[in-house]
Amino acid sequence: MPAAALKKLVDLYLHAAVHRSRHIAMLWPASPRTLVLVHALATLERWAEGDKQGIRGLTFPVKTNVFFPLNHLHLERVAVLRHAISLEETSKNEKVKRTYPAKDAYLTSLANNSIKTLNLQPTVGEILPHFLATPGFRMWESCEDQLLSHIGAKLSRRAHAKALRNNCAEIGNPATAPDALFALDGRVSDIERMRALELLKKNGAPEVVIVNATREIRLKTKGWKGLLAKFCVLLERIFGDQTPGVIVVTDEPHAAYRIKKELWDLNEKRPPSARWQPGTGYDIVGIPSSTRYDGLLPPGASEPALPVPRELDTQIVDAEAAKVINKLYRIAADAPGGREAAKPVVDAAVYLTQLASLPCGVDTLMEWLVAAETAERTRAAFSWSTQYAALAQFERSGGAGGNREALRECMRLGEKLYNNYSTSTPFALLLAKYVYAIAGHKKQRLLVVFTSALYRRLAQRFLEAFKDFENGVTFDQFKERVRLVPSARLEDNLVDLEHTQVIFAGLDDEGLRVLMSDNRIPGHTALLMTQRGGQYLRAVLRPLVDERFPDFKAYKPRMESILRKLAHLPEDSGILTTSDLVLPTFRTELHSQVTDVEASDVPDAWTIRLDTGALLYRRPTHRVYVYDPSSAEASERGFRSCEVKSLQPGDQLFVMAAELREMVEAVLEDAGIPIEHDKTFESALRDYHKHVLAKLSEMWPSGALSDKVRSLRAAILTAHPSWREDFPAEQAVRQWVNLGQSEGTSFDKLKPQAPMKEANFAAFAEALGLSKLEAAYYWQRVIMPIRNARRLDGRQVSDIYAHMLLQPESVMVHSGVKRQTMKMLFDKARENLAAVEEVVPTAGGQANAEK
Repeated sequence: MPAAALKKLVDLYLHAAVHRSRHIAMLWPASPRTLVLVHALATLERWAEGDKQGIRGLTFPVKTNVFFPLNHLHLERVAVLRHAISLEETSKNEKVKRTYPAKDAYLTSLANNSIKTLNLQPTVGEILPHFLATPGFRMWESCEDQLLSHIGAKLSRRAHAKALRNNCAEIGNPATAPDALFALDGRVSDIERMRALELLKKNGAPEVVIVNATREIRLKTKGWKGLLAKFCVLLERIFGDQTPGVIVVTDEPHAAYRIKKELWDLNEKRPPSARWQPGTGYDIVGIPSSTRYDGLLPPGASEPALPVPRELDTQIVDAEAAKVINKLYRIAADAPGGREAAKPVVDAAVYLTQLASLPCGVDTLMEWLVAAETAERTRAAFSWSTQYAALAQFERSGGAGGNREALRECMRLGEKLYNNYSTSTPFALLLAKYVYAIAGHKKQRLLVVFTSALYRRLAQRFLEAFKDFENGVTFDQFKERVRLVPSARLEDNLVDLEHTQVIFAGLDDEGLRVLMSDNRIPGHTALLMTQRGGQYLRAVLRPLVDERFPDFKAYKPRMESILRKLAHLPEDSGILTTSDLVLPTFRTELHSQVTDVEASDVPDAWTIRLDTGALLYRRPTHRVYVYDPSSAEASERGFRSCEVKSLQPGDQLFVMAAELREMVEAVLEDAGIPIEHDKTFESALRDYHKHVLAKLSEMWPSGALSDKVRSLRAAILTAHPSWREDFPAEQAVRQWVNLGQSEGTSFDKLKPQAPMKEANFAAFAEALGLSKLEAAYYWQRVIMPIRNARRLDGRQVSDIYAHMLLQPESVMVHSGVKRQTMKMLFDKARENLAAVEEVVPTAGGQANAEK
């Protein structure tokens, strides 16, 4: 069910389509992640009115995954059929407002008996025609192969699947497609963009255009303001009298004002006859938005209540570092050639901001990088010496102009900050102070929210090793009352907050949404921010508390509470050009920075070249995951498994990033899996042995080992009576649990001592009382690898987590992990995709693959 904000945006979309009007829609505090849903819902509105041609829309700029969300939203097949039958045009039908007879056969093909028998529900993505223009664009190509493709892939009879295909040609033709949504990749050239629009004018102009100016687009699109404004003006130049209505969607007031100013500046340069007049072009519409999942309420959920006033305690954590950081930004701005030419200076400022926002010390970060199997080049990039060397070269070359002495002073102060932060940053010490405040109050609890799973992990490592709590207290003594969560999992933890202090260690979109709109957040919730983050947040909130945005009145008490605490910060208009709302995180993407096996390290490795510029080296028989929701082999989540040798250019390959890996580990840890964060295989194997011994004693607390073995084997065979003839004898079962000497055995002689077959291991684990998720984890993480290697690297561990998450019968899906948590993980997985550009076999690898 769409929430109020999404309904308002859909209404505005329909209004712009009918009246060809122009608007800037500012949604806040929840930023929409996808806008294609607006078109889908507007189309359904047109359907309900008897409009069989639906609506023709266009969206820009987009990424290649723009339509992915539509693959995971389902329409009720029976309801679609009922609608189609009610508007059939076999004869005059008074309900039809705009005719389109070809749609009858297309939609009523869902009445196929095989589809009914299998209870298949079509996705929005396979029902609505959609078209994408990417770099290299020549023409809008038919999308008929995508229509009804998910359902067709699941039909066992080819004749039935072919029958569906026969109804798609006209519907998928860009010149005739009803309900069509066209999308322009943000990377297309000016010439390609113009050609795409001109072809649309020729084949059927859109009625409405939705322009994406949300933060995600602004951060990744250089010169976004000029690009989007020029695009809006270009629409009028190309379409003339057929110019569609336009909605520019953004999520921050300063962005809305900046793009409006840019639009009107361009407007003033046009001939008087072509100019918009005041009141006729791009007024800003404020839309309060406080729901997740892109404005769709989960089943059974209701619209959130209006936020009640809350006093929020905001603190700036990096005052000392901010002086150096701001000075570096000023030096970069004054440099000959500006910031573009002063990249080493900007990089150093970003680095120090990252450093100051660490919830630990530099030593903890470096220890994590080593444990996470990162490459030496990655660790070097996170060292101040790397930044210092680049600054020294920039200074010697005269790049700083008249600020050479100021730059040298910043270099000296940066060195001092780096050394002072070796064991802990001021941010980490303040966090430790909050954590310790609950130590002596056994009824008090603490919930700390981080902007990333990585920072959550670093904070956990820091607190567990922290020795300076008063009275000799250690974190282990009260850590069960402290919850450390990434903001992506905040919603799961907004329950039972009685006697709980909440701290936001930094702020991102999800944290801001909850902090501003959720009534479960207690009063005097703490917000820890960097100075630049505070300046940015102040710039966002100021316009929203005045009378220009009356729709945000309910949020005003919380906003004013924050603004009072930020009033002392210096003014800096340049802050609005950055992403400083979010604490800058050290990014360690596994596909680009963490050690990936080199070609020489893996015999017969093939090279996989990705559109990100990364190179992967994998054996031809290595199994990977590809996002291909229309494949018959794809799971409900849209992924299928295949071997590297079967990869094709264009395949959307899943490559797990460090952030997602941390999220998966956190979910497994919360489910009771004893994750070894140092990533060494030895500790994981020893932990497995200890766990088996503990479970054996728990299930059979008394008796000799032989008696326990006999009882264990009997329990397994009682659950699986058909195994009686083939199941291993008692001697083998004894070997699985006779682990008393393992602690003193050297690692090179240590054996897994577990069943050889996965089915036997699962039954063994079940009989001992392990959960299915624990069994799957130990089998993938411990038992199988030890039979091939003595140690796992970061890539192999990521492969294991990918298998647990993405396999068709994912054990995580069926393990009791909350539905919204799994949705979050799969959404993140679909963001961890890279297009395959080339797969290059080695000579030996090609020969082996052909065998």
